Amino acid sequence: MLSPAGSERLPSLTGLRFLLAACVLMAHALSGSAIFSEKLQAVLSVPAAPLATSAVSGFFVLSGFVLAWSYRPGDRARAFWRRRFGKIYPNHALGWVLGALFFVVTTAPSPMAVGGSATVLGGAAELFLVKVWVPAPEVFNGFNDPSWSVCCEAFFYLLFPVLIPAARRLTRTGLRCAWLALSCAILTFPALAMALGGRALPGWPLGLNALWFAYVFPPVRLTEFMLGIVTARLVQEGSWPRLNAPIRIGVLATVLAATPFVPLTYCLGASYGVPFSLIIAGLAVRDIQGRSRLLARPAVVTLGEASYALYIVHFPLLMSARQAVGVNHRFAVLNGVLFAAGLMVAAQVVALLVHRRYERPIQARFARGTRAVSSGRLEHSTASVSD
Repeated sequence: MLSPAGSERLPSLTGLRFLLAACVLMAHALSGSAIFSEKLQAVLSVPAAPLATSAVSGFFVLSGFVLAWSYRPGDRARAFWRRRFGKIYPNHALGWVLGALFFVVTTAPSPMAVGGSATVLGGAAELFLVKVWVPAPEVFNGFNDPSWSVCCEAFFYLLFPVLIPAARRLTRTGLRCAWLALSCAILTFPALAMALGGRALPGWPLGLNALWFAYVFPPVRLTEFMLGIVTARLVQEGSWPRLNAPIRIGVLATVLAATPFVPLTYCLGASYGVPFSLIIAGLAVRDIQGRSRLLARPAVVTLGEASYALYIVHFPLLMSARQAVGVNHRFAVLNGVLFAAGLMVAAQVVALLVHRRYERPIQARFARGTRAVSSGRLEHSTASVSD
């Protein structure tokens, strides 16, 4: 049995955060920015969509895992919420301001915005982290589209002080049963979503209600966060099965390869929660055993620590750059790839600056005076999509 306080550092999980954020950035830069011809955009969307949605699912599982790993008995809910607020809200507010400025300044509809515009209601709901509770795309997209996942995380954090004591009371057998039950729930919700339908959405074969329920509805995505919690407890209890890296990666690769052949609701996140729990647990075990590899290297960990800033600021930057070249402009393949690559590098540079000059000082200030600060390094540097 490992230390229940999760005292071991897990640098590979911080490095994994960079990889996940980079997947979202790449999908938005190459596909979501509409810089290529419509025919090529349709081709690119086939790999880009699961690349982004699987990454967010990985973030949700990772968030639950790391918060459970770094939890210390006696840490009060108020102190936890204060640290989490200091972690996610300043960057969220920055992304909100950048997105709001974009829609105030621009006159032509953005090709990256749902419906070509944003609404005041959506912006207000986004600011207060509640936009995902309204089944309307003009609301749950808001000013900064990726922040929908941060709104889900806020709901997860609200419940964490209740979830973690319950998970810690489970026996090893109870943890195994909970892991299986959550895995089944994750795979069941998309089937339920298919029956919800809703009004038609341009460019989507899904109805609005089905899309909202399967993709952004917080109680549905909570199961991935809870799966991360239970996975962490199984690793801590020494009950996680031994699976080598090729098997873990092979499971995820198989699921990704199968996405074109399964209902779309399964491609919005549910298919990826279980594979990512295998990968995250495997990386954690390797770190504990002193067998860390590429993701634990200092440069990758540094990028991982700035991954939340990258996740938050990249979309307003992409929208601004896309607007600057003309909303109707389309690139040739090589020029478009170079343009997207330049944007990705610029977004990463900005993210590092935001992390070092803005995020870390504010986060340190919120951490003062709270309990369990000694476990805060792992929690603050690794947890959340917010991560």
